[in-house]
Amino acid sequence: MLQRHTRMSLIRKRSAAHKVYLPASARENQYLLVEINPEHLFRRMRDNAESITPERVYQALSSAFFQCCANHQVENVSFIACNKLVRVMYSPEQQVVETEQQLIFLYNPNTHHGRQHYYDKQHWSKKIQLLFLATGDDIRHQAPAFHQQVTRLMSEFAKGQGISAGDMKIKDFQHLTYDVFEAHKGDKKTVTHGFRPIAKRYQQQGFILPAKSRAMTFAVASLPVTRNLLNQSEIDTQAADPFNPLYTLVADSFTNLARQYNLNHLAMVANGKIPIVRQSDEDFVIPEGELLNLGFNTSAFSGQLVSQWDASKLVDTIRLVFVASEHNCSHRGYGRFVNHLTEVLNKLTTQLGYNKEKDAITLRVFQLLEQD
Repeated sequence: MLQRHTRMSLIRKRSAAHKVYLPASARENQYLLVEINPEHLFRRMRDNAESITPERVYQALSSAFFQCCANHQVENVSFIACNKLVRVMYSPEQQVVETEQQLIFLYNPNTHHGRQHYYDKQHWSKKIQLLFLATGDDIRHQAPAFHQQVTRLMSEFAKGQGISAGDMKIKDFQHLTYDVFEAHKGDKKTVTHGFRPIAKRYQQQGFILPAKSRAMTFAVASLPVTRNLLNQSEIDTQAADPFNPLYTLVADSFTNLARQYNLNHLAMVANGKIPIVRQSDEDFVIPEGELLNLGFNTSAFSGQLVSQWDASKLVDTIRLVFVASEHNCSHRGYGRFVNHLTEVLNKLTTQLGYNKEKDAITLRVFQLLEQD
């Protein structure tokens, strides 16, 4: 009898290790981004009408696209042809922030809808991007249905425009955003997540993805540079690199703690650039203007540590990136991975003097599915 109770207790503990208790206020987003290589499409259109302009092509394509969206009752979409990186974030106010390299869509899936287009009417874009923002109050449960809805829509649009399947790539992004310190601020309500791989969640709801699908899971934590943090190191404002001690302290503490939990694919970014995480057969770090492109080979156990900071400048936010390797996923999912990185953040912020009742550590957990 004692052995049975011991075994049942052990099973419950192992199961609990894979469950993540998130604040009930955690915000969900899903969006699908379809990237089209327009080379053949543009060539055919120019052959059929010598004087045709990029503006006329974009007007015709966006009109046909929005009609397909109306046919399939997809309510929040954008047609994009301006060679910019598309990013999506939760916000109570709907707006689009445009920079030299990015289009940042801020929206609330419960309340916002609309159809928009963004293109440079003077130039032929290297790619066309079609953005589909999920709407409603049950994003995660409805994710496979939304994915299939977009797939059917794209089949109709591609057929109507003569776009081959080989010229399209579909990316399904899902992420949760929350304050790691939410419970310390009085919000004790939680929801449980297992962070199962997208393909497995879809399969359990009767949707089988194509065999050529690729998946990736990662998280980005935003650490504000507070007065308490600055007091943790000696900063010589007369030095050429006055903030090197600060960034070294954070990087060393971060990597030492993460390695204790076998989290080996890491990045610390403190130079004002936005980390863009990609899956790759080879690790790479490529700064590109506002962006920092990070490639991780998630099948490698040894991992990669990226430390990118500008010691001459004080940033307002330090970003910590945790990338899940294949070894971080169990048959239950990525729950243990998220729990481990949360423990790292709790220990790290304690070491660095953060006030958990006042400071906010925003964590975004991303799950990405890509199919050709």
